[in-house]
Amino acid sequence: MLLKPQDTLLALKYWSLNRAGQTVGVRTIAVDLGISPSEVSKGGKRLLTAHLAVERDGVMYAETGGLLEWLCYGVRYAYPQESVGYGRGLATAWNCPLLNSEMIPPDPALVWPVPGGQTEGALVKPIHDSIPHIAAQDSKLYPVLALLEAIRGGKPRELAIARKLLNELVKGQA
Repeated sequence: MLLKPQDTLLALKYWSLNRAGQTVGVRTIAVDLGISPSEVSKGGKRLLTAHLAVERDGVMYAETGGLLEWLCYGVRYAYPQESVGYGRGLATAWNCPLLNSEMIPPDPALVWPVPGGQTEGALVKPIHDSIPHIAAQDSKLYPVLALLEAIRGGKPRELAIARKLLNELVKGQA
C-alpha cells in the first residue's frame, strides 16, 4: 500500500488537531483539506498501515516519531520539488513570513501558485493542490508545510536547518 500525497496532509492535520486538543469528524477534516470524506477514511487506513498514525478510542493521533522521519527524510524522495515557472502565489520555504530562522530567504522568493497571490517569485508545485489553501487558513500548519517545501528542495545546509526547525515545531519546542 503506497502513501498518497494527501496522506501526508492528513497526518499533519491529525498532528495539528492533537496539539490543539481537538477532535473533529471526517467531514470537517475533508473540508479543511479539500479532499473527499472517503479519501480521509482511506488515507487514515494507509497512515495506520505506515505507522504514521495510531487510533485510540476511535480517535486518530499522529505518530510524532514516524511522522518526523517521513517529513524529514521520506517526502523529499517520494515527492521531489518541481519548478513550474514564475508568477504570483503564497510564499513558501524560507520566504514564509511565519518562520524564524537564520536562513536568508532566496530571491526571487519561492511561492506556491495561488490566483491573486501576494508574493511574486519562482513557482513550485506543492505535493498536493490544496496545500496553499490549507496554509492560508491554518497558521499552525503553514510553517510546517513551508519547512516541508524547504526540505523537498533544499541543499545540505538548508536541509539541516529545516529538519531542526521542523523537529522543534512538531515536538512543540518552538
